[in-house]
Amino acid sequence: MKLSVLVPTFNYDCSRLVRQLQQQLPQDGELIVGDDCSTDVDIICKNNEITSLTGCRIFRPDHNLGRAAIRNALAREAKGDWLLFIDADAEVCSPSFIKNYLDAIDHCSASDSIADNGDGIMVNGQWSMVNVICGGTGNLPQCPRPEARLRYDYEVAAEKRLTLEHRRRFAYAQFTTFNFLILRNTFLSICFDEHLHEYGHEDTLFGLELKRRGIPILHIENKLTHLGLEDADVYLEKTETALRSLASMDYELQQNARISVLALRLKRWHLLGFARTLFIIFKPLLRANLLGRHPRQMLFSLYKLGYYASIR
Repeated sequence: MKLSVLVPTFNYDCSRLVRQLQQQLPQDGELIVGDDCSTDVDIICKNNEITSLTGCRIFRPDHNLGRAAIRNALAREAKGDWLLFIDADAEVCSPSFIKNYLDAIDHCSASDSIADNGDGIMVNGQWSMVNVICGGTGNLPQCPRPEARLRYDYEVAAEKRLTLEHRRRFAYAQFTTFNFLILRNTFLSICFDEHLHEYGHEDTLFGLELKRRGIPILHIENKLTHLGLEDADVYLEKTETALRSLASMDYELQQNARISVLALRLKRWHLLGFARTLFIIFKPLLRANLLGRHPRQMLFSLYKLGYYASIR
């Protein structure tokens, strides 16, 4: 077995993350940073330093490929049997992070069962079938700056809600590209949908495709810390982009997103137009709170629902 650790990046300094991972890299492993034609010269220079590390190299395409295509290109570039995808804005918080994944593979013949009562799959004594493993996402102990409070509070609330039990129960819906391990052959048989050029829901689409094909997902407790906390104005813009992407997708995929499920219920109850009108009226007040120093997550949920209703 050989492992390829793949880190896609664009204008983000991932040199510290790579050094953390390289210290844990197996002797026959490799680490490839996929620089999707970054434009920041300082960041390019910092990331170039990793080429001096054993087992590490940088892959740069001829032109900017986008979030999905750069990951697909990295998978084709990799030589390992297993691919460990890690977002560039992650931080390793365990000295046995890679070992935990390798141990999970080694235990694929264990007699334990992973019962799933939600939208996942029952794996009873046959872990050898599992060829996708998700480690999870953790957060910093405190918000790094006031401007990032909206994103930080959202991520902390999500981490509390997405326990290991919950992730295993809803294995496909809780698939995330932030930190996951997958057999190379399995990934190349699916790949990320390159039609998605804007931010949002690449992981939703990939998880749904795994479900369609009956490919099991094993969720384990092997988190990375998420460092990429945008200021509130940037995060709101990214959220709106993700909602527009969701609105353009097919019905089956929308059934896997909480916002679209709520919107569909409102539509059945003939309340979608009412929600749209309320959003237009109260949007300035909602944004004032969310962009302020004390954003409320309940108002953020209402903003997302209202925005989604307004673009349906």
